[in-house]
Amino acid sequence: MAFAIKQEKFEGPLAMLLALIEREKLAIAEISLAAVADDYLVYVRGLVSPDPEELAEFLVVAAHLMLIKSRSLLPSLTVPAEEEASLDDLEHRLALLQMMRDASRALRGVEQKGLRIASREAYAGLAPVFYPPPSLGAATLADVFAAVVALIPKPEKLAEEKLKRIVSLEAKISHIRGILQDMVERRFSEIVAGAKEKVDIVVSFLALLELARQKFVDLRQDAHFAEIMIKKI
Repeated sequence: MAFAIKQEKFEGPLAMLLALIEREKLAIAEISLAAVADDYLVYVRGLVSPDPEELAEFLVVAAHLMLIKSRSLLPSLTVPAEEEASLDDLEHRLALLQMMRDASRALRGVEQKGLRIASREAYAGLAPVFYPPPSLGAATLADVFAAVVALIPKPEKLAEEKLKRIVSLEAKISHIRGILQDMVERRFSEIVAGAKEKVDIVVSFLALLELARQKFVDLRQDAHFAEIMIKKI
């Protein structure tokens, strides 16, 4: 016999279906699903402004229920294997939901009693005692601690990159100009006398070429690999 269920918010079609079965005190089976099919459809028709996606979920379950009821009324009705598996899945999902509901109620009851720990009744009232296994000694604890520490990721030392001093061509040109202010002619070896790196010598040579292009100096080399003479024009 169908019964009315008040309109209330359920977290989904399975929760609604399970509520109907529980109120009838029925076991989750194909017979019980057929028995509550009409009440389920009444509930779906009474939904006010349902969310389209939520309504689609309710209609999918409703289609399964109609198929189950049709098969209960027509025993000779054959159902494709795919639909049969889908109906079995519906029963399985309902059973899982009921199991989670029962566990949730049990946990709520524990919480309402104010219980925060679980203990063995035989040890109730006894003072807590730390009793490690006989084989557990200081050496074992040290080994375990060392093994745990070894699992901790160690900071990686990044490769140090030496930052070389940037030698500016403009600075070298200015430096050479300043040297030639005191003496009209200089040797290239005198210009690079204080150079600490090859890059200083290279940049100094480029600076001389630039000054020669600007017609600020005249460069002379009497022989291969001979001293380069720099003369201010």
